[in-house]
Amino acid sequence: MEFWFDEKHTPGVQFSIKVDRQLFSGQSDMQRIDVFTSPDFGKLLVLDGSLALTEKDEFIFHEMITHVVMAVHPSVDSVLVIGAGNGGVVTELTK
Repeated sequence: MEFWFDEKHTPGVQFSIKVDRQLFSGQSDMQRIDVFTSPDFGKLLVLDGSLALTEKDEFIFHEMITHVVMAVHPSVDSVLVIGAGNGGVVTELTK
């Protein structure tokens, strides 16, 4: 039996990823949290039914919000990172 994670955006748009299994499912005070594994994307983090990030391509998001700003700023002496849930921005800043 195949298992798919489906994220519906509009009646005509749906994004689907084949998953191997669900690693975690829980409810915090703020949101529903699900973690799946996928042969194509590695681990998937899903928050309230919406795909938050995948192990395979999460670096793209962090590169864009870090390197673009760092490249156009004339002289960066220090950086404050607020949030940084999985540490991706800090990882990119150290590059």
